[in-house]
Amino acid sequence: MINKDNHPIIDDYLDSVIRLVKARELHKDIRREIADHLEELVSLKREEGSSEEEAARWAVRQMGEPSVVGSELNKVHKPRIPWGLIGWVAVWLIFSFVAMYAVELSYAGMERRSYIPFLLKKVEFTAIGLIPMILLLFFDYRRMLKHSWVMYKGTALITLITVLSGTQVNGTRAYISLGLIQLDWISISIYLFIISAAGILCNSDSSRRSGWKQHLLLMVVPTYLYLLSPSLSSIILYVCSYLILLYFVTKSWRVVLTPVLLFGAFMAVVLWVSEYRLHRFIAFLNPHSDPNGTGYIYMQISQALRSAGWWGYGLGAVYTRLPEIHTDNLFTYLIYSFGWLGGMAVIVCAVLFAVQMLQAFANVRDRYGKILIGGLGGLLVLQFIWNIGMAAGVLPIVGGISLPFLSYGGSHLLAEMAAMGIMFSVYRRKDMIRTRA
Repeated sequence: MINKDNHPIIDDYLDSVIRLVKARELHKDIRREIADHLEELVSLKREEGSSEEEAARWAVRQMGEPSVVGSELNKVHKPRIPWGLIGWVAVWLIFSFVAMYAVELSYAGMERRSYIPFLLKKVEFTAIGLIPMILLLFFDYRRMLKHSWVMYKGTALITLITVLSGTQVNGTRAYISLGLIQLDWISISIYLFIISAAGILCNSDSSRRSGWKQHLLLMVVPTYLYLLSPSLSSIILYVCSYLILLYFVTKSWRVVLTPVLLFGAFMAVVLWVSEYRLHRFIAFLNPHSDPNGTGYIYMQISQALRSAGWWGYGLGAVYTRLPEIHTDNLFTYLIYSFGWLGGMAVIVCAVLFAVQMLQAFANVRDRYGKILIGGLGGLLVLQFIWNIGMAAGVLPIVGGISLPFLSYGGSHLLAEMAAMGIMFSVYRRKDMIRTRA
């Protein structure tokens, strides 16, 4: 790089250019790049016999007016606001308010159920979730890369503490107490494990091909912890999301195939050794085999969908035979209330949301950023697919897989909005990344 003490003219030129570039984190890189180019021009002119000062003046003239150069660089490297993704988050949150209001009216019509202000709670959860989402938008996501292993170990440790001594709800130890706040750590940990795995795989693949020991570590440890909880939904969501992440890193189906087969074998063993889960899987295949037992919920979902028609039964419709309409069965209830037109609207929006994330993935050049969007986006899309698939009867019912953004609950909404904040951060810097962090 040019010695600025020997070239005050060039130094003043660089200062004038850099002053117009708002992306402060790029100042050093841009300054070095322009200075290197100026050095080549100065050397060329010096070879022709010009003095050092004459060469410097000639070089800056060749580069152009600093105001013009600085303005053009600022346009190229300015932060990009991900309006498309932000718009879809706004759409989902508006949908969620309507959905929770409908659920609140429905439960109010069931005199046997205690009153819960679902809409007010949803607004409160959303307000809390906006805080990390906005903060992460302006956070430089690349800082997480070097701390990936620390994040992974910390998440595993807190998850272990949770499954050993956390609060048990519906047979699963998933919650930790933070004063008056009950936090569903198991739901949050899935996102943290995916973020950690994204960094670990990104770092490993840059120096050598990640070995099977590492892949097994990233798959087996979280799976074992979720098995202790026990939370089958967390196992399915994490492992499937990790496999999506692994494909984005390796770009090879051959690498992913073996873990897929191992996971399939693991799920077969889980069903075989658990009589309850085996009966539920059989009920999924044939609900009429136990219509009053494990097949009951499948029968009620089918009945709700068949009777809904195109327009449904209206806002706040009561359907007493469908449990948990505020969480796992929300999509079924939305079809029951707003008909198949309402259900198709949710499906179309989910598809367009996935397309928007794919476009963001394609537009990002930074490898770590692409992996993060692939992993977190894959996790969100997987939940949409599974929850909608459960409602349609094409996937088995697994408790704990909610409809992202829409279903009731503060912890999963907090994790989802934080995940979107990270994707916002990646997209915001898509034209600002010049060197690897």
